[in-house]
Amino acid sequence: MDAIYSNYSPVFLYIDKYRFSKNWVYPAATVPYSLIRYVISGTAVFSLGESAYDVGPGDVFYIPQGSILSCAAKEEIVFISIRFVGSVQLDDTDMLRALWNVPIIHNFSNVPDMRSYFENAYSSALSRTSFKNLEIRGYLNLICARLARVSPDDFDKDAAPEEERRQMEARFDVENIRRRAMKSSARKNDPRITMVLDAIITYPERNFSTRELCEMAEISESTLRRLFKEQTRKTLYDFIKDTKMTNAARKLLVSNEPVSSIAYKLGYEAPSYFSKCFREVFGITPQEYRRTSREM
Repeated sequence: MDAIYSNYSPVFLYIDKYRFSKNWVYPAATVPYSLIRYVISGTAVFSLGESAYDVGPGDVFYIPQGSILSCAAKEEIVFISIRFVGSVQLDDTDMLRALWNVPIIHNFSNVPDMRSYFENAYSSALSRTSFKNLEIRGYLNLICARLARVSPDDFDKDAAPEEERRQMEARFDVENIRRRAMKSSARKNDPRITMVLDAIITYPERNFSTRELCEMAEISESTLRRLFKEQTRKTLYDFIKDTKMTNAARKLLVSNEPVSSIAYKLGYEAPSYFSKCFREVFGITPQEYRRTSREM
């Protein structure tokens, strides 16, 4: 379990400050990453699935990856939103809540440091320094750590640390996480597959053939497919597609580059096929992803 605690960290993707009028409505959609929002002013209703939450100034709202999110402003609202994914992921487990019982919503009006973390992270994003991502990652870690310090109402705040941890593990079934982690760590990484992974991740614009990858790793096709599935729990085709789509999603978030241009740069000759693959991974088209991501 200690290995999970020490190895997990939020991986920063994007940050922005939003101002929406009282007529703003964000229709229900699945969020392909995690978000943490800090409400600076105004009020709204943020919903995750069937659960609705009233949010206002000083509220920090956590949206786990894969949630069905919808929003409706009650008045003009301003908030800072940070998008991230986890460095450790076990099946569909929400690691922040499983490990530290991070609340979905908590008010930090009386904790000025929390607002400063968000404001400073946003200021860093606007800067031109070469180390701005280091600063943003640092603030994101501080935000998550501050959330983790918030004790749930139904936990015994006066309990000894050992008892508090026992309560948390009992409630969130951390034993299951431990078993999955041990099973995962028992698998040894084959250096030949690591070489293939490095090539795919480093050159997402390349359309590697199975033959090329076999020659690179000096193994047969059947061995490559078997070891690759054992090490990544994905087929070679799915991993390559997911890697390309992750790169595409990043480009859609941070640029106004046409979808067709992004498709060509990632090795897709037909933008329509690129859009089909993107929808298979994220559940929406590239255009919808760009539009809805900027509305979040």
